[in-house]
Amino acid sequence: MTDPYTSLARQLKAAAERQESGRGGRRLWSWRLRRAPAVAIAVALVLVGGAVALAATGLLEGAPVKPEVERSAVRGNGLPLAGQTGGVVLRAADPSGGLPWGMRVLRTTRGQICLQVGRVDGSRLGELGTDSAFGDDGRFHALTADVLPPGYGGSSGQVECHPFGRTLIAEDAYADRNAVRLLPEEFPERPGRTPVTPPTANLRTLAYGLLGPHAVSVTFRTPTGLRTVPARGPGGAFLIVEPGGYVESRSRVGDSILGEASSRSVSVIGPSAPGNRSIVTAVTFRFGARLCSQGTGAPVHASCPTVRPRIRGGFLRPTRDLHQRIELTLLRQSVAACRAAYLLNPCYKGRLEFRAPYAVTSASSDYTIQGFASCPVGGRPETGWSLERDVRARETIRTTSLGLFVLTPGCLAHEGFEVQYGPTFGAPGPPHAPVMLGKVRLSEATVPSAG
Repeated sequence: MTDPYTSLARQLKAAAERQESGRGGRRLWSWRLRRAPAVAIAVALVLVGGAVALAATGLLEGAPVKPEVERSAVRGNGLPLAGQTGGVVLRAADPSGGLPWGMRVLRTTRGQICLQVGRVDGSRLGELGTDSAFGDDGRFHALTADVLPPGYGGSSGQVECHPFGRTLIAEDAYADRNAVRLLPEEFPERPGRTPVTPPTANLRTLAYGLLGPHAVSVTFRTPTGLRTVPARGPGGAFLIVEPGGYVESRSRVGDSILGEASSRSVSVIGPSAPGNRSIVTAVTFRFGARLCSQGTGAPVHASCPTVRPRIRGGFLRPTRDLHQRIELTLLRQSVAACRAAYLLNPCYKGRLEFRAPYAVTSASSDYTIQGFASCPVGGRPETGWSLERDVRARETIRTTSLGLFVLTPGCLAHEGFEVQYGPTFGAPGPPHAPVMLGKVRLSEATVPSAG
């Protein structure tokens, strides 16, 4: 006679695997399932009567997803505007069953549109504690609306932000089923060998975005051929979740394409690269009574117009120079910091101080500092960064370089930093054309004493 506890355990185990409750293996190299003996599981469930009901209603609750940086309404992508509930606007079934996927669309205090994608439990968006995420706790971790990427665009989980007024297509051919974005170091490459990837069964082919009010449909690759689905809502939203392993992509951590869609010009599909296949192949638009598409495989064959923008002087190049004075102080770093950066001791960071001529009130414009080095054998302070925050007009700015560098006496006059003001990448309409504030050379810097 079959042990009833063992029989019950088998049934519960099968149900858990069908629902993909997150009690799976660990990511990458340790994929062995860690389950207690069947009899012990059955006895525990019988003793804790509520556990069976829990399996039918959802996962255990885990700690909410933590933001990568401190939340701020005036830095980075900002915070969701007041009054936004952040409800799930799109849902898609998971190829293996279990919790569906969902997408949330948010406007922020800094003029960004942010898309959050994750698994859905009831009406909540979140991530799963499986495949090494959250210590493999098998729980549902809620993704709140204010968990946004630490910098412009970027990614915090499956979250993308972009300037309002642009279209966005985000793709990840190697998305994990837990909705936590895999990091580059999780795909180690070995010389002459194929990069290590998690098991295909644990991966999803994921694409999502906003294509604007004129978008009609999206055409994309599936394991069995092309498929077309409608774009949803006034923003032209879409969410695609397919099994993993059938799209070849050089990007192991996802990619995104910013574009535009108007009756004059449509540019939403990026150029194809050798050995790289996109998930979304075409988008169809309606402008008045006219239907057109960009890409290949759309049900509408008429091509939308594409007008390449002509940018005077090149992309984001300053149109004038204010010749403003920039103060530079060199900050000596520790021996350990120099060694970690593979630099000789002493090495330095640069602290710049300047007066901001223009206010910054959104993510569409910013002050950018870029190192320059024309000396072939110098310390090469080739590091760049942006303030990524609101700035008052005529505010005194003090900011420190991210990278480290050394000093080469014969090259000090040929190396330094320049400060620019202008639009951020993808911004549709900056308030000012790019402007060079000024330059400062290492030979002009204040160097602290060695003691």
